[in-house]
Order: sequence, then structure tokens, then C-alpha cells
Amino acid sequence: MTALAFNSLCSDYSTEEACIQALFQARWPNGFRCPACGHSNFYTVSSRRLPLYQCASPYCRHQTSITAGTIMEGSRTPLTLWFRALFLLSQISGISSFALSNILKITYKTAWLITHKIRHAMKREEADYPLTGNIRVETFYYGSPLYSDARQPLLLGGAEDECGDPIQIKIHQPNPDHVELRYLSIHKHEINSFIEEHTNGKSVVIKNPYAMKNSGFNRIQRHVTSWLNDTFRGIGPKHLQAYLHEYCFRWNKQGLCLRDVFSRALAACASTPVLIYRELTRFRPVLPRPWHAFSSKSKWRGWHLTRWGH
Repeated sequence: MTALAFNSLCSDYSTEEACIQALFQARWPNGFRCPACGHSNFYTVSSRRLPLYQCASPYCRHQTSITAGTIMEGSRTPLTLWFRALFLLSQISGISSFALSNILKITYKTAWLITHKIRHAMKREEADYPLTGNIRVETFYYGSPLYSDARQPLLLGGAEDECGDPIQIKIHQPNPDHVELRYLSIHKHEINSFIEEHTNGKSVVIKNPYAMKNSGFNRIQRHVTSWLNDTFRGIGPKHLQAYLHEYCFRWNKQGLCLRDVFSRALAACASTPVLIYRELTRFRPVLPRPWHAFSSKSKWRGWHLTRWGH
């Protein structure tokens, strides 16, 4: 992303009114529809910070906010900052919550919550586009090979072109109950569930983790690992899947210009119900931490150093 592109975005959406108009168009691309009765006519109530739209049907009169039913519902953060955050997450490298908080001059907690809500919308948008055609599924691992017992096994599925290169991808973190802990191998029924959920189920080739790697798929595996480590200094297992959704969302739109990716992300945010903080931070099962068997993380690291001959 260039500073010019970001400054242009800030100029185009410098006011709440400009953002309201864009969000209205993204939420109702074919014109307003009352969420209660589907009526197309409405009155605007402008007595609040964000306008209310009141259904004009005499039998309904339902009022809805511009942000109701979107990931921005209930947020006190100005729409101008939401739009800037959305644009920064649309760039090819993404952005960390820490960097976003510095750019937007908001707290880290607010930036963290905004980025995760946007990732949630990206996940919902990606779910509408399953893999089709010739599909290849591979297992790979996120984490340092020096600490092999702490790596996270992942599934990479990709639709291939005629040369075998991926043109659309999905990356999946398996249910920890479906992972063989000794070798961190993914159970067959978990792979089948991934295929059922994310593909059309036709012409699918499942590759053994130790088989010869496809160069295109191998580049993606290396790049997603470096992106997670370089941008976020590594990601723990609890929220790893959310970051993988973000990565796939952008990778699958790499042929689009940045503004078009932003528009797709905005449309996803406008059609995705809010993700509340309690749901975002709830307990999620993860693979057992390997250092728990050593009573401390330092002892676990010392065991690895001994194995390396240090």
C-alpha cells in the first residue's frame, strides 16, 4: 500500500456522512428494504449521531440504524475510523492491531476488536465461494521446525489451473480432537469434513504430508508463515483460524485493485452480524501445550537445546 492510496481513501471518506452513504449502498445495493417487512420506502430520522431509517409502511414503522445487522453495530468508534481500518486490512500485507492503533490513534483493545470483527466478515464472505474444479489438499505446519512438538498442523486446499498452480485457496485449522498428538497428523475424517465444507466434492486429490510438494502450494505455505511471523510476531492457536481467513480473503482477490478489495470487504462487513466481545474471547479448544509436560516453558526449551547438542 502506498501513502497516496491511503490518503486518497481518507479524503474520499473524510466525514461520517460520506461513510454513511457508502455503507448504505453496501448494505442495500438494490435499494432500501425494511428488515422487518421488506418494504422499500422509508423516512430518515436524523436526530442521532447515526441516522435511523423508519419503514414507511403504515403497518410496520420499524426503525433500523445504518449499522444494525453489520459488524459495526453498537460500536462507538466513528465510521471514518472503521473505513480506514477496513482499507488497511485490505492491503496485501494486512496490518497488526498495534500498528493500527498507532495510525488511527485509538486504544490497542479497540483496534484488536475492530480487526477481529473485520476478519469475521471476511470469513463469512469466503464461505460463499467453495473450491471448484481440480482441487488439491495438502497438510502443512505453522511454527518453528526447531520446536516440532509445538507446531500447528493445517490443511491447505486449492483449486488448480491447467498447470497445477493454485487459483483459489482455503486454509483450515483442524479440531484438536481430530489430531493424532504424537505425530501431529490430521485424522482422515477431519480432512473429509474439510473437503465437504469447502469444496464441491469433485476431483479432489489428497496429498500425503511427506509427498513431493507442489511448488505453488509450497510458496503459499511459506508465505503465510512469514506473514504471520513478520506482521504479528507469531499467532497463538486460539485465534489462528481468524488470521488464516484474512489471508485467504486477500489471496483470493489478488487480481483486484486495492479499492475493489476494500469494496468487497465493506460489502461483507455490511452483511455480517456483529461479533460480540464475549463470543470472540470465549474458550476454544486447542492442542495441548507441549511444555506442560515439563512443568515450565524454560525446561521444555532446555530439553530441545539438549537435543540440538547445546
